[in-house]
Amino acid sequence: MTDLTTYQPHPHIGGRANVLRELARWRVGGPDVPKVVLLAGGPGSGRTHLLAGFLMLCDPGYRERMDTDVLDPSTVPPAGLPAPLVFGATGLTTAQLLWAVADALGMDVNRTEDVYRLLADPLPEGMDTIPVVIPDVDRAGVLRELAEPAKVAAEVLRPLALSPGLRLLADLPRAEVERLAAELAEELPAGQLRVIDLDAAPWADEQGLALQAEMMLDDAMSPLAPELARRAGSPLVVRLAAWSLRVTPDAGAPAVLPASVGDVLDLHAERCGVQELMLRRLLAPLALAGEGATLPLDLWADLASAVAGKDLATDLADGQMLLTPFFDLVGKEGEPPAVALVHPAIADELRERMGGTVREAQRRITTALLATLPSDGPERWTAAGPYVRKQLIGHALEGGILPELLADPGFLLYAEQVPLRAAVEHLAAAGAELPMAARTWLRLAPLFTRTAVGPVLRAALLEHAFRQDGLAAPEFGIELPWRTLWAKPLPGVTALTAGLTPEGASMLVAGVGEESAGPVGFDAHTGDELVVDVERMVRPSDEQRAAAGLMLSVGGDYVRVWPVDGESPLAVFLSSGPLGGADLTPDGLLLLADARGVSALALAGTGRPQAAAEADGAAAVETVV
Repeated sequence: MTDLTTYQPHPHIGGRANVLRELARWRVGGPDVPKVVLLAGGPGSGRTHLLAGFLMLCDPGYRERMDTDVLDPSTVPPAGLPAPLVFGATGLTTAQLLWAVADALGMDVNRTEDVYRLLADPLPEGMDTIPVVIPDVDRAGVLRELAEPAKVAAEVLRPLALSPGLRLLADLPRAEVERLAAELAEELPAGQLRVIDLDAAPWADEQGLALQAEMMLDDAMSPLAPELARRAGSPLVVRLAAWSLRVTPDAGAPAVLPASVGDVLDLHAERCGVQELMLRRLLAPLALAGEGATLPLDLWADLASAVAGKDLATDLADGQMLLTPFFDLVGKEGEPPAVALVHPAIADELRERMGGTVREAQRRITTALLATLPSDGPERWTAAGPYVRKQLIGHALEGGILPELLADPGFLLYAEQVPLRAAVEHLAAAGAELPMAARTWLRLAPLFTRTAVGPVLRAALLEHAFRQDGLAAPEFGIELPWRTLWAKPLPGVTALTAGLTPEGASMLVAGVGEESAGPVGFDAHTGDELVVDVERMVRPSDEQRAAAGLMLSVGGDYVRVWPVDGESPLAVFLSSGPLGGADLTPDGLLLLADARGVSALALAGTGRPQAAAEADGAAAVETVV
């Protein structure tokens, strides 16, 4: 324990000197120091807060703003060390986190298997191990339903921990720590793994809790500080209890002090003269929002009422004292105000108490959010706000009604693509019956999530994919840069060119497999198969091609169509796989070949750039190429 008569506590943490001392040893490294440190603790134990305070001491820029001379030197990493590599897991999928690490380590590979292979390579002689920090594993993932922290532990933390060239520090839920530590204990040399449980001896910080309680309670309640610290057992419970006492001074000294987040909720409702069920109902929409999500303030009353099955608008408006300890008003300047719970552990407690009713509550929230949209028309999704576009996915998934929404092309188009992909892949893996529209969208989902594709180009690519899959083209309610005239399956297509029949009609000519197989021809406008007479077929001349006023630039998986005399593309086509070829007919049709076959697209607005498609496509191709 740090002697507070000699040294001052860390200004951000206020305690935990024994933990900081162990982390400082990890940062320096050495043969007798564990190469892997896992921070464990219950919800609200302060893992995130502690790790943030430690990283302040590791970052040279931030460290300059601190007076480290007043701190216990054994808790401070030596000056001159570079900052460790830090990869926050909040909101990231397992794959995103792994590739963030791979990119930072300079791995020039394209397959996950190669990342794991390079991580397992021996450390080159004379090279120091690299310190890597992974905070907030409990907040990983884009959807709560997918249990991302467990995947991160198995598929990211374990390979990093076993890598000869790395030293790992991570904080994660106790259950995941126990599973991961059990595996690593059998694979790492003795003494190379340290598990620090912030709730257990010798790492628990009773002195810090007592100081926190003393500082947060007002003078009238300060005699309760030692007992509150002893009962609470975690910084979060101390914080919530102190806030409860501060906003309810007229209720007097409490007869019972809380020992958990659930206790704080129940005892605070009692101090406010309200049934605890009312408090939990009002907070339910915040607890059922996505991990780390903020709820627009103007939706709170409607969603709380939907969950409760009765109007709670008045109760919410009158509930300032009741709700104050548990939520924050958030939002950037110039944006509508939003609200969020002060800590994820409150959401965990509320959801646990709801038990089997969570599914029905999420279904009701989904219905209430859909009611905020115009009732009819394919363009109704353009009116959806950011919360609906991103969080409706999680509400509908947990409410069991996401498959119904997946039949709506507008939802597929305007919903946030990364969480939507995670949800649909989860349903597919679970064997759920997906609508045909969702299956087509899922085929393009990797393309949509790795590129900066906006709604216009996304709609156009979906329109083309629907036609490839034999479905009617959906009506999206927006102007598209092209319309797919036809699409035909043609396995093994390897080349494509525009041609002219002896009568001068445009045709698509495709090469399939070996040259001896001969070309396959289609009427460019109708898709009707034509017999290709190589002797009589004519390739368009340069003059005939120029008559369309268009030109192409073709990459491995993209095509840009340009006006001959313009500086901006008329259209950009992105493929989810390698293109087999692309060409333009003299009358301006775009012909394409890919792994699924061949198709012909009629370009809209020929001769005039479409601003939305231009911005959409240019950004996307920049990302891809």
